[in-house]
Amino acid sequence: MSFDGITTRMVVNELQNIVINSRVEKIFVPSKNEVWLSLHTASRENVKLLISVDANNCRFHLSSASRNNPEKAPQFCMILRKYLVGAKLVNIEQIGLDRIIKFSFENFNDFGDIVQRNLVVELMGKYSNIILLDNFKILDAIRHVDITMSSVREVLPSKKYIFPNSLGKYNFEEISFDEFSDILRNNIASSEFEEISVANIIFNNFIGFSRTIASTICRACSIPNTILKNNIDDALIKYLHEKISQVLDMANNSRLSFELTENKKDYTINLNFNELNNKTSSFLDNFYTQKENISLVKNAKQNLEREVNMHINKLNKKLSLMLETLNEKSNLEKYRQFGEIINANIYRMQIGMDKLVTENFYDNNNTIEIPLQTNLTPARNASLYFKKYNKLKNSILHAEENKHIYEDEINYLTSVLFEIDYSDSLFELDEIHEELANNGYIKKNNKKGKKTEEPSKPLEFKYNDIKILVGKNNVQNDKLTLKLAKKNYTWLHTKNVPGSHVIIESENIDNSTLLYAATLAKEHSSAKNSSKVEVDYCLVKHVHKESGAKPGMVVYTNYKTIIVD
Repeated sequence: MSFDGITTRMVVNELQNIVINSRVEKIFVPSKNEVWLSLHTASRENVKLLISVDANNCRFHLSSASRNNPEKAPQFCMILRKYLVGAKLVNIEQIGLDRIIKFSFENFNDFGDIVQRNLVVELMGKYSNIILLDNFKILDAIRHVDITMSSVREVLPSKKYIFPNSLGKYNFEEISFDEFSDILRNNIASSEFEEISVANIIFNNFIGFSRTIASTICRACSIPNTILKNNIDDALIKYLHEKISQVLDMANNSRLSFELTENKKDYTINLNFNELNNKTSSFLDNFYTQKENISLVKNAKQNLEREVNMHINKLNKKLSLMLETLNEKSNLEKYRQFGEIINANIYRMQIGMDKLVTENFYDNNNTIEIPLQTNLTPARNASLYFKKYNKLKNSILHAEENKHIYEDEINYLTSVLFEIDYSDSLFELDEIHEELANNGYIKKNNKKGKKTEEPSKPLEFKYNDIKILVGKNNVQNDKLTLKLAKKNYTWLHTKNVPGSHVIIESENIDNSTLLYAATLAKEHSSAKNSSKVEVDYCLVKHVHKESGAKPGMVVYTNYKTIIVD
């Protein structure tokens, strides 16, 4: 659901009770989409007002969240600080039922006179903006709009501010019931379909109603998602008008609340709520914080996966070339023998020959045909084959020495891909980023200051009063297996499949506990959706790490295998 006019009305009413006559203490612009105002209220409390013009999450409300600020403040931030720091917030006004809000501030000018400046917030998806006005003259905006972007309405310093067009939508609060009825009936009559959506008609024709809230109001009137035209009569239209009026009245008196939809991905209004609501900002802050975290985690995962896949592709190409080189091993002796045979027959050869047909003394003197370069002397042809022999010999030696290194790297990076997919927080992804940076795959984050969060901890399970720990990333797996676990604890891992290290913290375990731990190993591996998964297990003392091995990469002996369905 978009941050619509009903939500805007609720937040404006809440802010009028909390931040009117507050002073602006600090202003931050941590990103190109956000402005944060730190306000000292009349009740001597400090609150933070978030204004976001992010295309997918445009909104404004009080927030308890925090952001990292850039080292150098953007130009718009400096302008806001110049005119608004120390100013008193004297009024907050919603323009009609639209998602346009005007914050009015009073401050002193250079001559000591009180002047008023307005901060207009336009929440219109990708066209959202935050604009600072002196009377109706634009001082600056977080997003400039020039003539090449809009021929109707420029948003540039020194230009006159013009309110956005309502795009032909009606303000429900400014029309009569008859006008409302005519709008509905005209839309119903003009539809080419026998079944229509009343919620869509409300959304498309009236300012301030999101599709979700319109659908909620229709359900409250027992109007299904689609309804036959003939079933919409005067009584139903009157009931719908009364219900919308009720919703607006509840919003105007702060007696409306929001609730999550069944899928938890959206929110709507609770029409059964009729108490004074002072938690609008709190609800929106939690909802959008979770929504943004999901988006941030998704983007961080995609970025890390792209980096890791890039390295895997490079390694696969190198490994493919090595395998091609090793397949050429059968030609190694052939090149040397060709050179020896040419040298033995030089007295019979002359420049310009394209082949040498002679006896092969390496093969019972059977006839052999050796291709030659016509522009080279016999001696140079022999030298060419010896050169091919030496080059291939060195390439094979290099391939044999490094093949397992590339395979180990690919296995390691494949396990990192599993870790990334398995992570569900930015902090866990930061740990993986740090792991990759420490191993030279990506650049380190240049974040100033010390870490404030403790390293993530393994997942903990209980079965038959026995604790079972499951690692969440490679560094954690190493620490869990090689440092924390006792030598006689049982270690488990899926066979030849990326997954977590699992430790059973007991020296005496029964078969049911072992099976439960093996199931955990399967569920926390890339084979979680497979059947008949093999899980190896052994005592921790039989697990060790080879010198130079990547994080999470271990070898183990004296193991047994259990199959998990």
